[in-house]
Amino acid sequence: MPASQHDVDRLTTLIAYASANADACFEAANDAEGFRVAASLAHRAQERRAVAAHLRGCLQQDGSGEAPSSASSPAPVAPRVEARRGVGPADARVVEMAGRDEDELQAAFESALDDDALSPQARMVVLKAYVAVRTGGDQMRDLHRSLQAGA
Repeated sequence: MPASQHDVDRLTTLIAYASANADACFEAANDAEGFRVAASLAHRAQERRAVAAHLRGCLQQDGSGEAPSSASSPAPVAPRVEARRGVGPADARVVEMAGRDEDELQAAFESALDDDALSPQARMVVLKAYVAVRTGGDQMRDLHRSLQAGA
């Protein structure tokens, strides 16, 4: 799939973002008070892990070797995970913070899709993963709005 080191680097960065976002969603699920919110955040964490696994699999299929684990990759979203530990368990606040991480993740994918140096094959892989990221982000936005409205 990836035809160049640029593609590998881009996908590796997206793996780091998706992995860090999964960790942040998992942590937010642990902070949530209500079952609905906790379940939604846990589901989002699973989706993000699946996105990262899909991207890793594409790198491996290409023979580019195994993508670095998130421990050796930059984790751009990780600092917010640390900040979240001090947040109280109010569901609206937990979802708001998770939503900010979602925005960063979506922006990373949108940036990759706007990258003219990305090969067509890599762009298709990123686009497929972006659909899941965007759908999950929209669901998080809707959940946040319903919490703000008191639903």
